[in-house]
Amino acid sequence: MQRRNVLFGLAGAASMALSGCAGLGGPPRLTLGEAEISRLMERHFPLERSLLEIFDVTVDAPRLRLLPERNRVAAVVDVRLLNRVFAGRWQGQLSFDSELRWSAADQTLRLSQVRVQDLALANPGTLERSTTERLGAALAERVLEASSIYRLPAERLAQLRAKGFEPAGVVVTPDGLEITFVPVPPAAAPR
Repeated sequence: MQRRNVLFGLAGAASMALSGCAGLGGPPRLTLGEAEISRLMERHFPLERSLLEIFDVTVDAPRLRLLPERNRVAAVVDVRLLNRVFAGRWQGQLSFDSELRWSAADQTLRLSQVRVQDLALANPGTLERSTTERLGAALAERVLEASSIYRLPAERLAQLRAKGFEPAGVVVTPDGLEITFVPVPPAAAPR
């Protein structure tokens, strides 16, 4: 229920911002600050994925930092890996950066072009640390790539479209994530 309230609050803020921006020229925009983005991302974590039917990977909620000069976000997350074949377990901290893209197909904000900067494992076990960390970094990139960090609720999308707009893109700025809204294309007239 709390998740829903946060998302409705965000969507409500978007509607107010859109109505206030519509007369200023150019496409309307909504900027989400770093704290709000972090709250939204926390709702989608921990992220649990299986890879190659060998590894189970769990990624906890990220600690986020904006990189507006590169149009990316950086994050540090706690990560756990389980090797189901050899019963190996590792945990550590992962640092990565990523672009963000808006997916119109399902109205989500997703990680894109994820690049792991560092993976430090607390317990590499009997495996050589550098080999384990390289493998873990490659797995983490696969787990995180295209992960959804926010989904616009269908009812809010309907409300935005009724006002003539829909989300189209996202840019990282010093103030936060700037979501651009574009006019909804007119529906083809029935014949």
